[in-house]
Amino acid sequence: MQKRQVFRNAAFSVLQIVVISGVLFVLYRFLLDVLGAEQLGIWSLVLATTSVTQIANLGLSGSVVKFVAKYIAREENENVSGVIQTAALSVGVFVGLVLLLGYPFARWILALVIPGGSLPLALSILPYAFLALWIMVITSIFQAGLDGYQRIDFRSILLIGGAVFHLLLCLVLAPSKGLIGVAYARIIQNIAVLIICWLLLKKSLPLLPIFPYQWNNRLFREIIAYGLNFQIMSVTAMFYDPVTKALLSKFGGLSMVGYYEMASRMVQQSRALIVSANQVLVPAIADLQERTPEKIQSIDSQRYRE
Repeated sequence: MQKRQVFRNAAFSVLQIVVISGVLFVLYRFLLDVLGAEQLGIWSLVLATTSVTQIANLGLSGSVVKFVAKYIAREENENVSGVIQTAALSVGVFVGLVLLLGYPFARWILALVIPGGSLPLALSILPYAFLALWIMVITSIFQAGLDGYQRIDFRSILLIGGAVFHLLLCLVLAPSKGLIGVAYARIIQNIAVLIICWLLLKKSLPLLPIFPYQWNNRLFREIIAYGLNFQIMSVTAMFYDPVTKALLSKFGGLSMVGYYEMASRMVQQSRALIVSANQVLVPAIADLQERTPEKIQSIDSQRYRE
């Protein structure tokens, strides 16, 4: 394990959280002035409704980190490419189908929790929110590939750039197009991050094609068995946010949802300062498991002491 790279990854992960927290503060202050708390609450509620469909990603992003690091340590680049492409294709198809099938259900949920006067606006941005989520889920596989290469610093720089780009897009689009402009900004940001992330992966692994197209049944069974463990553990957490926001909208109003969105995001960013610094060890430990497994025990002991 390259200690210098692990430290660099941890430092950039913390920097990512700090910078994105600042960007979010500026963004929410701007949107509050331009759109108001009620429309911010609508956007938050629509995003929370669509986020439930992330259950369909099967936990494959966590699997990609482990197995990319594993096959890099074994110098099996064909399998590294296979893991990334198989995961991306599987998530893209499966999540896409779930979003299509879940769209009428999402409309029904929004109709239950959003007042009638605000419902048309919420329904108008729902397709954009679904598209943005689909792109983001595929991108998460590519980001996990970078993590597997222990280039979390690249991923952090990319996410910082994406957050700043999204802020600039909102500054331009929100005053003229309103909430639809915010939806456009999210989609454009996600597409840009996806493309750049794929190019960074290709730089690390030139073997990757221009577009993912290879699906490997053996590798799929391997990564799905590991990924489902992540997904089972996170199902409850996935429902927490949308259920909370739905209840706030039903009994407290959309403005309360907007203020809750701002407060909860800042709390999550503070928590992420600790979590992100530890996550950089996942690919490093997967690499050690293949090369020098006897060192893993000492690393765990040192991490908990610190």
